[in-house]
Amino acid sequence: MSPSRRYPAEAMSPADEAWDIMRELVLDNERRREVTDALGMSFARTKALRRIYKAPSTMGELATFLGIDPPYMTIVVDDLERQGLVERKPHPTDRRAKLVETTARGKEAAQRARLILNRPPAELSALPEAELAALLRGLRALRRDPATPEP
Repeated sequence: MSPSRRYPAEAMSPADEAWDIMRELVLDNERRREVTDALGMSFARTKALRRIYKAPSTMGELATFLGIDPPYMTIVVDDLERQGLVERKPHPTDRRAKLVETTARGKEAAQRARLILNRPPAELSALPEAELAALLRGLRALRRDPATPEP
């Protein structure tokens, strides 16, 4: 549903409308539900597992990255550990800390989540090639450092 049909009384700038559409596509609840069903865990735990898979981290680093309280992070990691998806190991340079790493089963689950989440929405795949190329140029411009010259 287009933003203008959802909020008819609210005038939106082109940037507001573009962001609303991108946010809606990216935060697609159907995709999140598909990952939740495929892995049998909440999306928050899936997000934590994917982060651990990318970069083994301490509990504090994970809590900061995920924007959650350390006590809740402990609950999440305890649950992932009970499921055999992650394990705590001694930190190589800090005897006081533990690193949380994925197990082989955790890596498999994280990769399955990645495959589901990386599949483009049907609306995006259906765009004509010229429109998709224009969208890609715009997105690359958003990601690029303004000081870096265009390729």
